[in-house]
Amino acid sequence: MAVELQSKRYEVKDMAEAIEFYFAKGWTDGLPVVPPTENSIWAMLESAGLEPGAEIAFIENRQVSVTAEKVAINTVMAGCKPEYMPVVTAAVEALGDARFGYHGPATSTGGSAIFMVVNGPIARELNINSGDNLFGPGWRANAALGRAIRLIMRNVIGTLPGLLDRSSLGHGGKYSYCIAENEAESPWPPLHVERGFRSEQNAVTIFAALAPHQYANQLSATPEGVLTTACAHMRISAGLRGQPQYVLVFAGEHQAVMAQAGWSKDDIRQFCFEHTKTSQAEMKRMNVMPGAVRPEDETAMHTLVETPQDFLIVAAGGRAGVQSAYIPGWGGKRSSQSVTMRSAGRRGWRPCRGGRFDGYTGVRSYHRGQGAAHCLCAQARIATQSACRPGRKYEVQLG
Repeated sequence: MAVELQSKRYEVKDMAEAIEFYFAKGWTDGLPVVPPTENSIWAMLESAGLEPGAEIAFIENRQVSVTAEKVAINTVMAGCKPEYMPVVTAAVEALGDARFGYHGPATSTGGSAIFMVVNGPIARELNINSGDNLFGPGWRANAALGRAIRLIMRNVIGTLPGLLDRSSLGHGGKYSYCIAENEAESPWPPLHVERGFRSEQNAVTIFAALAPHQYANQLSATPEGVLTTACAHMRISAGLRGQPQYVLVFAGEHQAVMAQAGWSKDDIRQFCFEHTKTSQAEMKRMNVMPGAVRPEDETAMHTLVETPQDFLIVAAGGRAGVQSAYIPGWGGKRSSQSVTMRSAGRRGWRPCRGGRFDGYTGVRSYHRGQGAAHCLCAQARIATQSACRPGRKYEVQLG
């Protein structure tokens, strides 16, 4: 028996009515969404090789199972292309990871957003921006991928502003907060390689993050000079008391300064770790630590992050300009930390739809008759598309 979509269907007379219907239902982020259809939902599912009922994540504190069908629906609504689905799926898997700790950053008054960094060949294939106007508008993939995650949080997990999202201020990243790393021009190993993946693999890192904080240094030609400016900004930033992780984003000119001096990511981390310490006395005077100042507080130092490795370094931004940025994490590392998940085509079962391989957007080389050579019927290998009948299952290895 062929698998059917389980979500409720609604009839509308035209696109304009559909858009307004979604507003009326409270299913948007305040901007119009793309109304999903059965075909567009199946295209998403097929691009990732997923059955509609497959569980992508389970959000423990909400007791919510996030299924592939619901992910696909909201990914369509966000304006994504089908080929974006594996990236969204990986990010959703990361949301359910215990290390991320969904309940805290999603519910807190602190106002964090889901910052996403995409690594690997897929970032270039999808044209995810890693250069000029890095955190700004203009790239469909960046805008739609980040938006899809927020819509899933809202419509599937129930993280609604004023209800289960209690953010006091929030920030623009709660619409979309997605970039790629500029691996081609970076002087360092990419983020996902540092985290155990191969360079040719695709991966998504998510991070409960506050807004990006930009700083500028056009006077220094040394890493120490540039980083002294960065550390001065970070040292009393929002994460001071809680010791969350921090993302350090270095744009082109500052990358060049580091590269010319032969500085590695570890060199940068160690310098920043040592130069973002604050005395407990100063923290008490700033009213970020309780209690009266004692003589010993003058020499008792508090580190911004727990370890140097809690600085995540990303090469991205325009080639020209003397600006870089740091991104404080939410809360503390013990409450939520960054998670990296592989985003890759994988072996997935889908109910056969009568040899309709042309919709399998993740495997273009298998389309129009070539799919049969890579198609395994649940009962036996088949030789032609015509032998694959509705109701059976086939298995395809995605790229």
